[in-house]
Amino acid sequence: MTATSIPPCWSNAEIQVAAQVDAGGLEFGDPSADAVFSAVHQTVPLARVAKGGAREPVTEAEVLADLCQPLVSNEPLIRFITGIAGRGKSHFVRWLRVNTPPRNDWHIVYIEKRNTSLRRIIEQVIDGIDAPSAASLRASLARAASRVTTAKEAMLALLNHLHRLVEFDDTPIIQNLSGSDLTEMRGRVARLVGDYTFKQQLSRPGGPIERIAKLAKDGHEPGRDVSAEDLHLTEADLKVDPEEFLDAGEDIQLRVRELNMNRSYRAAAATILDYYLPRAAADVFTGSSTDLLQVFEDVRGELVRRNQQLVLFVEDLVLLHGIDAQLAQALTIPARPDLCRIRAVIAVTTGYLDDRYATFAERGVHYTMDVDLAAVDVGDLRSFVGRYLNAGRVGREKLTAAASTGMPTPNKCPDCVYRDRCHPVFGVTREGHGLFPFNAAAVDHLVALASPRSFDPRNILRTVIREPLAIAEAELSTPGRFPSARFGASLAPTRMSVPVELRDTIARQSTSAQAEISLRAFYATNPPAADDGLLPIAEVFGVALTELAADGDSDMQPVAEPAPKGSAPASEIDRWVAGSRLAVKTAQKIRRWILDALAARLLTGPHGLSIKRSASIILIGQVTIRPANVVIENAAGGGSAPPDDLTIEFRNNDRDGVLLKGIVAAVSGDPVGPNGGRWFFEMQHRLARLEAEVVKAVKHDAKADVTAALAVLGVLSSVDGRRADSPASALAIMIRPKRPAGLNPKILGFLSAVEPYRTKALTVVRDSLTQRKGTGAASIFDAGAVLELLLPSVRKADLGADIRDYASERITLAGLHDKQAKAAQDMWAPVRDLVRKINGYVAEDEDLTATAKIMDDFVTQAHRASALTRHDGKEVYDRLRPDGERLSTLRALTRAVQSPPTPSALWELTSDPSPMLTDMLQYWQLCDRLLQSLRDPADRAGGATNTYNRARLQTALRDLANTLEGLAKR
Repeated sequence: MTATSIPPCWSNAEIQVAAQVDAGGLEFGDPSADAVFSAVHQTVPLARVAKGGAREPVTEAEVLADLCQPLVSNEPLIRFITGIAGRGKSHFVRWLRVNTPPRNDWHIVYIEKRNTSLRRIIEQVIDGIDAPSAASLRASLARAASRVTTAKEAMLALLNHLHRLVEFDDTPIIQNLSGSDLTEMRGRVARLVGDYTFKQQLSRPGGPIERIAKLAKDGHEPGRDVSAEDLHLTEADLKVDPEEFLDAGEDIQLRVRELNMNRSYRAAAATILDYYLPRAAADVFTGSSTDLLQVFEDVRGELVRRNQQLVLFVEDLVLLHGIDAQLAQALTIPARPDLCRIRAVIAVTTGYLDDRYATFAERGVHYTMDVDLAAVDVGDLRSFVGRYLNAGRVGREKLTAAASTGMPTPNKCPDCVYRDRCHPVFGVTREGHGLFPFNAAAVDHLVALASPRSFDPRNILRTVIREPLAIAEAELSTPGRFPSARFGASLAPTRMSVPVELRDTIARQSTSAQAEISLRAFYATNPPAADDGLLPIAEVFGVALTELAADGDSDMQPVAEPAPKGSAPASEIDRWVAGSRLAVKTAQKIRRWILDALAARLLTGPHGLSIKRSASIILIGQVTIRPANVVIENAAGGGSAPPDDLTIEFRNNDRDGVLLKGIVAAVSGDPVGPNGGRWFFEMQHRLARLEAEVVKAVKHDAKADVTAALAVLGVLSSVDGRRADSPASALAIMIRPKRPAGLNPKILGFLSAVEPYRTKALTVVRDSLTQRKGTGAASIFDAGAVLELLLPSVRKADLGADIRDYASERITLAGLHDKQAKAAQDMWAPVRDLVRKINGYVAEDEDLTATAKIMDDFVTQAHRASALTRHDGKEVYDRLRPDGERLSTLRALTRAVQSPPTPSALWELTSDPSPMLTDMLQYWQLCDRLLQSLRDPADRAGGATNTYNRARLQTALRDLANTLEGLAKR
């Protein structure tokens, strides 16, 4: 801790109690709570609302005097304290109660927010009343309470009662429903609400049935708002999940589907249910025999006998949901000889007194707490904060002790050892309460943020007092830490009153950057300039302020969130950093500038890449950079979803905000922009990173594409029988393969079918390995990157499994392997069929050359002996007789057809073997016919006239040939 630091002088626990966001959290009648309430109360502006809506400012004392005025008529004196949620209505009703002078002729009933259920409200009304009806009512309340002991029981009881009312009540008109329409809708709604599953759906957590049941059973939870809308059923509440009804009957499933699909049906159903909801709540939680009108008459009758008036204070009318309509009717009944006079002051949220309460609302005078912040004196606002600070310093114990002796609220500051140093630096209120850890400017700025339009005490308590003081207590022990970015974060998370470029400069130079930004945003009189009053505060907090040009710029206009009166509005980029959406026009300018800058870097860089810049894209080789690659968080006009890589991103933070401010300035003609132009150099660093990523991706993708392209060219050049012995010859063969004469027509057809693959591959090779300067010829400039791929590629007969499905923007190999496989199957099918037929005439292991030689001798001898059955037999035989090469080919094909053909087997049929195989088939068929006359007699005798034993035939054939040869020699 530094020598000038000041420690926290309050207890956070005491602050949390004193600054409860709802007066209902302080129990009325508790000495400690009453002492805290008295210590923190601050006079606030009010206005009396005339019949025509005109407003007349009034003071708290005038409202109190109005409430306590002598009654000269029998009409009830009703005063409404109105305002939207959080304006302090309940607090003011409590103040009126506290300051109401004691009167023996007044019977006061105070209905506070704190844990006030319907039962407790009625019990308070009849408290001290000994009439027979009061005793009966107490017994009815006890019975009702015993029937519903849990929230689930309460909800089920409420829905069951609601079901009974909907089905059996005979009210003729409910809003715009009447006659047969109402009767029909009653039946449909009763069927739904009577279903167990439907009741479960209406009882879902957070729904209106749960809210109403909890409020009626247990009362209001301190610190939580209860709006009128929360206590009504709407058509949206009736839209249930049909999946939850799958186990229900078909009838209820059909009704639920109809309810979900028909909004007007849901609206009518909600109207009926909401009409009966308050009545059902009153019956369930107070007893169905309870007649509040009669209760009030009995109470008023008892009080008139005591010569007392009934004085009713209600902290919030919404607490009486379920009996509010009866209460409203009861409070409008004038006094009679048997009924006492009534005074009532009721806090009610603006808009709650709708048409249902028209008569009730017209009977009373309305005071509003909805006042503009400008109507509140700045000194009063500081005092408002100062009172809570003082209560947190003094503590409940001492406040209670002072209150019990009638002493004024103690001030802790005079006894503080830091007072002489603290008050001159941080300031004091009119009452002498020190503002530490705030100063007057901080209070003013924070209150303006918490109440941008009208005075909002609840939000001030939450965001100006409770949250910042908790942060201060945790951070003040570390010099340079407070006020951190957490300070005021719920009001101004980006502290926009310090422009983004200044925040970025501070973040780069300061060792306590966040604390300095908060000081300049909240504590400076004219943010962000560091005035003379800010310097000693920074010293106390241990924050060294950065020297900024703004500190000496007397012409600089302050910017605040929201901008205070007379200040300049924040720039669009400042608002973007604060969370606003960046307009499409600005976002497009930024994206276009970045694409232009990136294209310029790529064109002038030593990359040797083919770069094309169009209006909206950059094409670098096979890589395309689009506006979508410039990712701006929360900005319009981004088009499609951003890609996974090759992006430059800008997030809602100060540093990126400075860069975008610089780009916007550059587009607008300002070459310097924010922070003296330093933004430009940082932007170039980011562009350099993106440039490097793009170049790397282009080269990586280029190599991958070229590898795929060379594989395609290698496979399709297999038709060329030349052998490649160098990368150069390999590339030449792949680019211009020679097709041999007599090429199989089916291979020609295959090559024609896959020509688009070859064209794509040639295009990739051309674009990736060549570059054209001006109108000159293309030249190879980067073949070294794929040099080692050329020889392996030219030797490929088909695509390997690792590459056959390769796909990119420029080339796709999918389908080529399948086309080749099918072509191979189609081409080998007739070959397999011919080989199978030939194998029907020759044995698998037969020596075809020897057999053919024997047949030669046989045919020659038979021809000489005129033993051939055909006169041209020798001539036909000689024409069909296969030579040794053909016999070898037959054996090779016989082995090849033993297994299904692979895609690479396509190239084994560059010459079509079918004509040769057809001739060979005819040859073996001729041989078979020539041998028919030599059928084995033994076989013939056995009855097999059309077959012969091949092995025995061959033996006989050799013997015959030997005999014929011997005869010829003799």
